[in-house]
Amino acid sequence: MSDSEDELRQYLPSGFGKQTVAYDFEGQYEKCKRREYADLLSQKAKAGITSDDDDGSDAYDELEELPISHEIILKEHNKTVSALDVDSAGVRVASGSYDYNMDLWDFNGMNLASLHPFRVVEPVESHPIHELKYSRNGEWILVIPSSSQAKLFTRDGVEESEYVRGDMYLRDMNNTDGHVAELTAGAWHPTDDDLFATSSLDSTIRIWDANIKRSQRNIIVVKSRTAKGGKTRVSSIAWASDGKYIAGATTDGGIAYWSSSGPYNRPVASIQDAHEKESWTSGVVYGTDNITLLTRGGDGTIKLWDIRNFKKPLLSRSGLQNTVQETNISFSPDGRYIITGTSSTPESLVGQLHIIDKSDLSTITSLTLDASKPSSVVKTQWHPKLDQILATTSTGDIHVLFSREMSVKGAKVVVEKAPKIRHVDDNITADIDLTAAAVTPDMMSGKHRDESRLTNQQRQKMARKDPIKSRRPDLPLARRMDGEVRVFNFNAEDEENLQKRRKI
Repeated sequence: MSDSEDELRQYLPSGFGKQTVAYDFEGQYEKCKRREYADLLSQKAKAGITSDDDDGSDAYDELEELPISHEIILKEHNKTVSALDVDSAGVRVASGSYDYNMDLWDFNGMNLASLHPFRVVEPVESHPIHELKYSRNGEWILVIPSSSQAKLFTRDGVEESEYVRGDMYLRDMNNTDGHVAELTAGAWHPTDDDLFATSSLDSTIRIWDANIKRSQRNIIVVKSRTAKGGKTRVSSIAWASDGKYIAGATTDGGIAYWSSSGPYNRPVASIQDAHEKESWTSGVVYGTDNITLLTRGGDGTIKLWDIRNFKKPLLSRSGLQNTVQETNISFSPDGRYIITGTSSTPESLVGQLHIIDKSDLSTITSLTLDASKPSSVVKTQWHPKLDQILATTSTGDIHVLFSREMSVKGAKVVVEKAPKIRHVDDNITADIDLTAAAVTPDMMSGKHRDESRLTNQQRQKMARKDPIKSRRPDLPLARRMDGEVRVFNFNAEDEENLQKRRKI
């Protein structure tokens, strides 16, 4: 083939019909790469460390196993994102905030050019949201607002149920049908899709049947074991993964757990001084073995407990500042790591996401999600199916951290999805006057004029004839002898007839 034919071929189409344009997402992955992770790799390269080296290679290798190399940021809330959950399939994300809104996100419906929720709902007017939990089958969302009534929404954001509020004038909480004070936490039963539990400042944990709105199924009245006795506030709860136990933390520093089958009048075991008194224990979670219990205290500590010997913690660590009452703590899917967030302080204005070794509670890595402004890391979740870490901040952002090699779907679907190619007709923001070329009867009769070409006197004359611009009041009504109502709007002929009648 000659050179002239080659030059001509480049101007000709390669085929007929709709042409598939390949989307190069290598650049998109490069945009999503975290700078901290890139710096880590450069440090490893400069040090000349390889996976075969014994000195220093283990720390780098462990970091490379974590899904933290890339991230996307979901920005829709304008206040602290206090609630977060991902459904079991790893397709949809529910987030709640101090801005009163619940946002629903779908990974399959987003791309990097359009990171927006498909539904925004205000579950309870002017009430922040403390907790959101998807049911095990992903069909329902349990909403825990700062009111006394839990709500149930469908996965599409449609309200299904609102559960009853108790009688606040009854002193004995055992006689009330629902909570009488602000809710603090909620959790679905891990094996029964119809059951969920809620906790409240009214010193109770209540177990509900999702199909019954008028009263709870069981009630646990938590009594303080301090010298004063009486009521205490329940700050957080958690089910064991087999559903046999339910644990709760209180603001008097205590932790206790009950058998889910009862009796509920006293716990199986409890400890009074687990955390500092009058601090807010914001997180409680069982390990996958259902024997270990992990707590996140408002006193800046995390503690690992063995429920078989519930007297002192197995491990304890301090110095993890926590000033947000929704700050949680959770395990990695394999149970090797613990993730939690820290709050901003006057000494350290930026909170961090900490990934901690469960065996000794040492920090594997601490990630700064947003160093541009003071912020706290609040909710964290490591999804087992996606192998991705989600973390929320007090500035209203949701960070989705993932690994290109290890993670599955989720944020990777967003990165690899090509943006929609829009036609010019799809641009709804275009300022097009669709009536500019229309010819109306007024224009044909000469009544419609271009006001820009009129003199001031002509504009004033037109304005006096316009009942809206002249603010002319409604014309009075008059009733004729035959009962017909007509408007007093006489023309010259009517005025002449009226004068004739007066002369007669």
